[in-house]
Amino acid sequence: MLLVIYDVSDDSKRFKLSKRLMQFGLSRIQRSAFIGKASSSLAKDIERASSSIIDKSTDIVHLIKISEMEWNLASKIGKSYFGVEEEWTI
Repeated sequence: MLLVIYDVSDDSKRFKLSKRLMQFGLSRIQRSAFIGKASSSLAKDIERASSSIIDKSTDIVHLIKISEMEWNLASKIGKSYFGVEEEWTI
């Protein structure tokens, strides 16, 4: 599993990054957080794409590899991004 969390100040770059992450097959879990199953090569592709989109002097993207078990054990408090828990559980 790959968790991608970002803080991108420019609206157009932020939109471009979120669209690209969805094209890679990741699911949005919060406005600036995505998760999905990703091989090492896909993680590298996401890293390269993110690097080409953001302004490295002002923005940041975190790529965090976690196990599916860790994700399933994580506490989720409150309403999900989509309002339906099942839509964002991988």
